[in-house]
Amino acid sequence: MSLQACLAPLSLCHKQMLHSFRRLAALLSVLVASVVLPASEPIDPLRLTHGVVPVAQSVALTLDPAKDDYSGRTLIDLLASEPFTSFRLHAEGPAFTTATLTSADGEVTTLTAAVTNVEQGLVTLTAPVSLGVGNYQLSINFTAKYHHDGLGLYKTTSRGDPYLFSQFEDKHARKCFPCWDEPSFKINWQLTITLPTTLEAITNSAVAIETRSGDSKTLAFGRTPPMPSYIVALAVGPFEYLPVPGLSVPGRIVTPKGQVALAAEAARLAPPLLSRLEEYFGIPYPYAKLDQIAVPEYVYGAMENAGFITYTDKLLLMDPEKASFNSRRRLANVMAHEMAHMWFGDLVTMTWWDDLWLNESFADWMCARIVEHQFPEFRVQLTESRAIKGAMRSDALPSITAIRRPVTASSDLAQLVDELTYNKGKGILGMVENWIGPAQFRATMRTYFLKHSWGNTVSADLWAAFSANSGDDITSMMSAFINQPGVPLVSFALEPDGKLRLTQRRFNNLGDPQLPGSWQIPVVLTWGKGGTVHRERVLLKETTQLADLPGLATADWIYPNAGEAGYYRWNLSPELNARLAAHSAALKPIERVGLLDNTSALFSAGLIDGTDYLAYVTAFGRDLDPDVNTSVAGSIGGLDNTFITPASRPAYNAYVAAILRPILDRIGLQPVAGEPALHGPLRNSLYGSLGYKAADPAVIAECRRLAALFLQDPKLVDAALRGTAVSVTAYHGDAAYFATLQTALEKAQTPLVRSAVLVALGTFNDPVLAEKALALSLTPALNSTEFLGIVYGVSGNPDLRSLAVDWTIAHYDALAAKAPPEYIAGLIGVAAGGEPELFNKLRGFLLTPGRKTEFAEINVKKASERLDLRLRLRAKEQANVVKFLQSYPGNTPKD
Repeated sequence: MSLQACLAPLSLCHKQMLHSFRRLAALLSVLVASVVLPASEPIDPLRLTHGVVPVAQSVALTLDPAKDDYSGRTLIDLLASEPFTSFRLHAEGPAFTTATLTSADGEVTTLTAAVTNVEQGLVTLTAPVSLGVGNYQLSINFTAKYHHDGLGLYKTTSRGDPYLFSQFEDKHARKCFPCWDEPSFKINWQLTITLPTTLEAITNSAVAIETRSGDSKTLAFGRTPPMPSYIVALAVGPFEYLPVPGLSVPGRIVTPKGQVALAAEAARLAPPLLSRLEEYFGIPYPYAKLDQIAVPEYVYGAMENAGFITYTDKLLLMDPEKASFNSRRRLANVMAHEMAHMWFGDLVTMTWWDDLWLNESFADWMCARIVEHQFPEFRVQLTESRAIKGAMRSDALPSITAIRRPVTASSDLAQLVDELTYNKGKGILGMVENWIGPAQFRATMRTYFLKHSWGNTVSADLWAAFSANSGDDITSMMSAFINQPGVPLVSFALEPDGKLRLTQRRFNNLGDPQLPGSWQIPVVLTWGKGGTVHRERVLLKETTQLADLPGLATADWIYPNAGEAGYYRWNLSPELNARLAAHSAALKPIERVGLLDNTSALFSAGLIDGTDYLAYVTAFGRDLDPDVNTSVAGSIGGLDNTFITPASRPAYNAYVAAILRPILDRIGLQPVAGEPALHGPLRNSLYGSLGYKAADPAVIAECRRLAALFLQDPKLVDAALRGTAVSVTAYHGDAAYFATLQTALEKAQTPLVRSAVLVALGTFNDPVLAEKALALSLTPALNSTEFLGIVYGVSGNPDLRSLAVDWTIAHYDALAAKAPPEYIAGLIGVAAGGEPELFNKLRGFLLTPGRKTEFAEINVKKASERLDLRLRLRAKEQANVVKFLQSYPGNTPKD
């Protein structure tokens, strides 16, 4: 019986006892923290030292979103483990008016404050005399201004009302109030907010005491369990609430005014996801409440603030009666990811940012397991496998760094949040689970959390737990995957005596240098004989290794990556490849999608030619699985920017129609009642493939019909098709349609409708209208986290990419003033699909001193390597690709 099932019938008295236990655990953790000896001093001179450390902190803020600044006071309980005259903390923006230190016996010392590092917000507080070991209380009064870039405590406007939201990960709590803003300082927090009586405030804890005076009120929130500063959160505004029944703690979906009707789907998904997480970990949800809020201007997709998860509104809010399959799947996935962080990241926290990859990877790995269990119709394991394969493509670049990277206090931590941080990491975790088994993996996680609850860990702690519990040397197995870059390539061939020869090297793309790399690779393969499927494990430790697997030599087929759980590329000998090609229908859908992706990787590596690659793609065009069909459409679309010229476009368009139109005909141009849920996203993908440059007349006509209905009333159009229908119509649209979309943007009643219109505005093929859309993006009509979507939309059209690049250069200062820094660091993406002259024009501009940043350089280098690969593939394979397209008969066999 699950833990949730055990808890469900508990009386109110028992539930209160459970909450009391949580509070007691938090209190005990503080008492323990107060006697722990200080850790060794960090080598990084910009890290905070441990001679004087916080034990608990309270923050009182007077906030009004109608104003531009605020005031506050913080009281911080300190423990000095050695005599001191001065100590450091973080405050980047708050201006101190007073700072005093009170000893345990009541002696008050006035401190002087000096900013000792502006970029890191390091402030040194100094006493006039040396002070001794013991407990102190630090009191600081300060003033500060709201930010407008989505970081720190920032102000935004939604539907005419001002709001305040916070985003503190990774180093932005210091922008709101003075604190020890590093993850190893894990303390109790208590927030008090004074605000206008007409507004609401929300934090990590529930309101404990409310008092009123005139037109203002003061809300004192409950004290939290130990938390690092980066998961403290607050919000102020005219909010609405939808209670979420069925949780083990009180919970609400919180929305800006007038949007609570869009929260029902989020409220439906939350209880089963949380229940399954509690059951999996064997530990109750660790906080006293679970609020989840929709934020209208948000830099990231979501954030795991303890007890108070924040989401971008277009993710959390949707019409529950017309929500698309993809929207619901995406929300379930992200919601499970953030909830998983309540244990991995919040209850147990990384000691330092060099383990951010593990924090995010585990939550991503966990969310797939939870959603797959609760909502199998979403096929999340397959979409997550696609994401891992995307990480492999980046991991093949020569400049890529290890997933666990050295991080200093001055590092641009935004560059750590990439596809490897999330997707390589979860690929590694999935590989460990596949090797030791789900039951053993789960048992290890329970032991790990019980041992480290309310504390900090490093990644080695987790690997040691896996090794101890499983009996396998997981630490050694994981070392190369974590501490060196790259993805292995494992080659398979049968020896004359029937043994299987496995060979490993680092995978490299065509023309890239062969870089060193050696791994202990947990290979799990399946093979079939006469309809029976067998599973085998081989730990590949050497460069070349033989495996004696009885029966394998006469197998009908061998698949080298069972369930797509291995983080490696693979290559079969011609004989084994022929066997697999003849029996690929025996594979699971996730493996057929993986086979297509691996074939694409071998093509990029120059290990197969364009003729063989397209033969594979074409053959899979007859597959009946929607996810396989979607992969086929993606593979065909990937040819365009690399190989297709104006001269070859007619042949390419004919091939697109010949392969993809029969799929659309089979599932139908319009959805029908009772059809498989996966037909929705597939149909949407096919609309795009056939509706833009391929210009299928029937698809364009249907998109125009649906777009007209959408602009009349979005509920009249199937949610899966709204965005693409409006965008395809815009691609072929005129000035009148542009004006219609602009009006629709102003009147959009839901975040998803607004998002669909914004995407469409960046899709016009007419350069005059594209310029008009670019100009619109810099007006106040678009906020800081959405406006760059216009220029990326324009740059996605090869015919308009030059326009997008020139506009970016001409308006760079305006873009940098409006967008968060992380977004500006990725502007090379505007030219990423372009030819060398255009790409180099933007690259040179972005890397000019004054604009160049560490993160921008990393992004430019990756984009340069991808461009070089594209040019090498074009030189080698364009003739083969074009010849195949021109000789293709123009139709495919019927299913």
